[in-house]
Amino acid sequence: MKNNKLLKTALLSFAFCAVSAFPQKGYKAYVVSNAHFDTQWNWDVQTSINQYVRNTLDQNFFLIETYPDYVFNFEGGIKYKWMKEYYPEKFKKLKEYIHQGRWHVTGSSWDATDSNIPSPESFFRNILLGQEFYKKEFGVQPKDIFLPDCFGFGYTLPTIASHAGLIGFSTQKLQWRNKPFYGNAKIPFNIGLWKGLDGSEIMAVMDGQNYTRSWNNEDISNNKEIRNLAQNCINKTAFKYYGTGDRGGSPTIQSVMSVEKGIKGTGDIEIISAASDQMFKDYLPFKNHPELPTFDGELLMDVHGTGCYTSQAAMKRFNRRNEQLAVASEKASVVANYLTGAAYPSDEIDESWKRFVWHQFHDDLTGTSIPKAYTFSWNDELISQSCFADVLTSSVGRVANEMNTNTKGIPVIVYNPLSTIHKGIVRAEISLPKAPKDICVVAPNGEKVNAQLVTYKNGMADIAFCAEVAPIGYAVYDIRTSGSNAKSQLKVSTNTLENRIYKLTLNKTGDIVSLIDKRNNKELVESGKAFRLALFEKNESYEWPAWEIRKKTIDATPVSITDNVSISISENGPACASLCVKRQYGKSIFTQYIRMTDGAADDRY
Repeated sequence: MKNNKLLKTALLSFAFCAVSAFPQKGYKAYVVSNAHFDTQWNWDVQTSINQYVRNTLDQNFFLIETYPDYVFNFEGGIKYKWMKEYYPEKFKKLKEYIHQGRWHVTGSSWDATDSNIPSPESFFRNILLGQEFYKKEFGVQPKDIFLPDCFGFGYTLPTIASHAGLIGFSTQKLQWRNKPFYGNAKIPFNIGLWKGLDGSEIMAVMDGQNYTRSWNNEDISNNKEIRNLAQNCINKTAFKYYGTGDRGGSPTIQSVMSVEKGIKGTGDIEIISAASDQMFKDYLPFKNHPELPTFDGELLMDVHGTGCYTSQAAMKRFNRRNEQLAVASEKASVVANYLTGAAYPSDEIDESWKRFVWHQFHDDLTGTSIPKAYTFSWNDELISQSCFADVLTSSVGRVANEMNTNTKGIPVIVYNPLSTIHKGIVRAEISLPKAPKDICVVAPNGEKVNAQLVTYKNGMADIAFCAEVAPIGYAVYDIRTSGSNAKSQLKVSTNTLENRIYKLTLNKTGDIVSLIDKRNNKELVESGKAFRLALFEKNESYEWPAWEIRKKTIDATPVSITDNVSISISENGPACASLCVKRQYGKSIFTQYIRMTDGAADDRY
């Protein structure tokens, strides 16, 4: 008899879990507190640490200690790191509240990243760094991508999130679209599944509503706005942000009191003071919920955010360089460890990743912060570049010590960090007592490759030559200061460039009026037209100038830049040839280099 009671209890428990996603009243609402915190925006990182991080801790500690049903959600591993570093006593209390389930670590990543500009490896690493920190410090690992405020979401996001072990995503930013994308709606649905490039799926909240929503000490189990939202969602269930932004802090006291009243309220809405990933967990496994609609595609913006991909170009260049150096240094370190027993520099690499990857935050890398913020961003980016470069140089050097570098001239080792064979132009600095009359470079197979002297200064020769190296491979090239060069098909004049594949012609204003594909005998420039540097004027976005490029601006005829044009030959060698075009618009001077190569992959730069 006792065993039968246990069996019945187990069956009842299973049945309850199986229907936990469905409302116990007429409607159900997961209300998700937050204090959205732009790590940098109209302020810099010093202000964030000195004021906003501290305020976020103090204000939410008060709410947690005063209101027993309050659950606070907060994202950004870098901010938790600052809490530990700058407010150690408060950090101890924070850990207690996390263990009690009162403070929920959300978002999974090192910071709330832009999801379009970073490489997939950066996106994965952002999640990995966040999850490792959360597990080590708090013993938790959140299960969602939490991006209330971000400028569009690429097709890779659900795939990356799913492969990182995450199950859900939420935002409200898609309502900032100017035009409807799906009939009369700006989003495909409120709550459903989002399918990625490879078919991976995560649960998605497309409109969590305004993250600064507040209530005024009311019983929200009767709230009309929440009821209407639930009526338009699957299973009469709403997901709704409330709180504050963009400087951290906390929801208002009146809002928290409203949630407390709603939980105990007599209305027809079941109110849950929810962790940001709770709803996603309640719907697991997703295959048991065929009522969930599925979206397969990108979720990009149409106006707001479109300017982010050209704003602060230097920041984007630094970020991309770090992404490249990080992967190259890691691969070189693994090879050095395997072949030579050199210790893998995990601390240096991890710290360099953490230093630059938090700047992929959606108001930082995107170019929408104040100028002062970028003095800190650039500093971190350049420090990481230097650290990655040091690791790369050291690791390649350890491997080089094990290689046969006996050559007739000066041996130069070329490292290819890519996972494919790469053929391209290499630049190297070598020490020479005097400027060489000739440069001859011999490949490992004994064949000469195109090479040239770029500059010679203070005993250092900067040379360029063509190289081909196996995937994640090393090759020794022989640099000689005498002997004939390989035959080159490069030709350059003051208005033409030509190699074995292309012939290019400029007009007097520096525009490309002809580009012939010699392989197919095809002209790539339409007759009477030109490839030109052009300027779009009068972008009438006065409220969000760094964020937006208006469609009518793009649709307008751009202005040609034709003042004070000068064209000169910049390089004229067997490996590289280039033309330099300078021109002026107002007080701005534009300098373009148009380059062709002979011996690189497809001979294009």
